[in-house]
Amino acid sequence: MTEAYTARSGAPSLRINGATLHSSYDPEREAQRFVEESLGSESPSTILVLGEGLGYIAAAAARQHPEATILVIIYSAEIFHATNRASQGVWHSGADVDIKAFLRAHLGELEIEGLRVVEWPVSQRLFPEMSRTVNEAVRQVVQEMNGSFVTTVGAGRLWIRNAVANFIALESPLVGRPCAPNRPIVIVAPGPTLERAAHSLVANRDRFDLWALPSSCVFLKETGLVPDLVVMTDPGFYSIHHLQFAPTPCPLAMPLSAARGAWDLPFRPYLLCQPDLVEKAFLHAAGIAAPVIAPHGTVAATALDLALMATEAPVIMAGLDMSMRDITPHARPSAFDTLLQLDACRTSPHASRLFHRASAQHAHRRVSGSEARVSPALRTYAGWFDELPAESTKRLFRLMPSEVPLRGLTPLDADELHALLTPLPAGPTEPHLAPDTRYPGRAERRKIARGLLAEWHSDVREAGISLDAARLVSEKPSALSLHYLISPRLLMEMKGLLRRGDRIGAARTHELMQLGTAQFLADLARRVPDVG
Repeated sequence: MTEAYTARSGAPSLRINGATLHSSYDPEREAQRFVEESLGSESPSTILVLGEGLGYIAAAAARQHPEATILVIIYSAEIFHATNRASQGVWHSGADVDIKAFLRAHLGELEIEGLRVVEWPVSQRLFPEMSRTVNEAVRQVVQEMNGSFVTTVGAGRLWIRNAVANFIALESPLVGRPCAPNRPIVIVAPGPTLERAAHSLVANRDRFDLWALPSSCVFLKETGLVPDLVVMTDPGFYSIHHLQFAPTPCPLAMPLSAARGAWDLPFRPYLLCQPDLVEKAFLHAAGIAAPVIAPHGTVAATALDLALMATEAPVIMAGLDMSMRDITPHARPSAFDTLLQLDACRTSPHASRLFHRASAQHAHRRVSGSEARVSPALRTYAGWFDELPAESTKRLFRLMPSEVPLRGLTPLDADELHALLTPLPAGPTEPHLAPDTRYPGRAERRKIARGLLAEWHSDVREAGISLDAARLVSEKPSALSLHYLISPRLLMEMKGLLRRGDRIGAARTHELMQLGTAQFLADLARRVPDVG
């Protein structure tokens, strides 16, 4: 029960089931002291207040750090309605949006720099379940953002190089639907459970379209299962290595930023658009209407998004384990195992290499005595599948799953798969993809690439960056996006210097960043005539 009362200072306060939410004497002074003790002399860019009451903690944080963005999480709808405050930047337990969706809407990868989280201890005691739920959501979203930033640091420049090379070298991309709108789709990931699911897939093969992730191609080849589509997003060499084992000609769904080299294989590219500056600009300039699918860090999520767009029938994931079986990360045979076996020797045998790879990934047993080991990266990916939209989960399934639960996908055994597919029509469907006759020729594509790179080079050289409400703002949005892809460490460093008030250091870092980003674009533009 929530009861309003007035503290001795005259400020309003609340009792929750008889316990006071704020000081009975002076809630404002209490909140000020709490913020000072929690944040000290820090200069946060964003302050996330968990378990806020009547707004005293957020107000104290805003007074102490007027330059920071304040986000508020309230554990009770009753408390929220008692605050009489605007809902912008505020989430409560009765809100229409999920807590993770709220956090992702207000926190970007750059906002993680300088983020500070404070939790009101009274709310933590009064609402322990909500506190655990919210803290887990914060942990999941921050891990996602950090992982995405680390990935950008390692692969941002590679994405742009790949996009330029693939745009110029790939010929005759396909357009249309990747499958019939009423056709079930099975997406095959390479997890160890794929070994026990294979028999069921073979027995029901004529009743679904089979989509493969690159790392499952070796297993499918050995099992005699021929995919109707391969989905590739990884920018690195090993994606192309896996494709050596895929049947051809087979449509290859891929963004421009995926690995280079598919043009040397007899695949038919079906382009996807990841909504970043570079891919959108190339595809728009070429007049290509590609499905827009946001990256999620794992190709399995991209394949699932594409499947949900392509069909209204059931979508079934196989081999989506989000774990390894003891030290075995993939269904066997695996192209990775083949490479490791070729490099094994007496002093470094194959099993030893698998063990050290699992150890390096910090893969730990999920349950004592279980064979399932889960790494932090796999745990983060699993979080995405736990929160799929309710309207989608009604037709999402997971065949013979591992011990790692994914709440967004309904488990299926062999009999349940057969029962699900039996009422549906059997037999192959007509192809729904055809070459894009409007795709510009290679000479025109080179011209487009050189023009865009020159435009971006000019934007980067001319555009400054300022700090507005603890968020980086550029005179040209394209410049900020390019800096993030090409010089993310320097961009984050500059943000931290600005946040701490070091304008001279920030100016020096900005100059280095500007030169580095511009030089990368200029070098890439000079190599365009030789790409492909």
